[in-house]
Amino acid sequence: MGVVTVEREHVSTVSAARLYKASVVDSINIFPKALPNLVKSAELIEGDGGPGSIKKFIVAEVSVKHKVDVVDAENYVYHYTVVEGSVTSEPLEKVSYEYKFVGSPDGGCIVKSTAIYNTKGDAQLSEEFLKVNKERAFTFTKAVEDYLLANPDYN
Repeated sequence: MGVVTVEREHVSTVSAARLYKASVVDSINIFPKALPNLVKSAELIEGDGGPGSIKKFIVAEVSVKHKVDVVDAENYVYHYTVVEGSVTSEPLEKVSYEYKFVGSPDGGCIVKSTAIYNTKGDAQLSEEFLKVNKERAFTFTKAVEDYLLANPDYN
């Protein structure tokens, strides 16, 4: 099995606590509102949202299930593994994502994300595949950020 790791940072004007809450704790409610043309529905189908829970999202007509691995609300850390969906097709065996929301002195935060792609055998991932998936993750973060900026009463 091969492993490919892709890291990205996003600077946000939204606080780490607020962006973490919306992106992680309340993702089931926020994603369809922040990305109405992409996320058709979202639900918690197993667990209470903590480690071991399964979240299901219908994204562009495709069902994607995430298994929650780590929820650390104190340090604004979240990890999950895609257990079903288009991203788990050939040549991938597993894809995991790690997010850390780090507060910045100006009141905003830096979102540090890491995607870990585990390939089947010695399969290689194209630069285009990695670029598209990196941008897709950014789309979600940016959409939630924009939603929060447009809805200052959301806590």
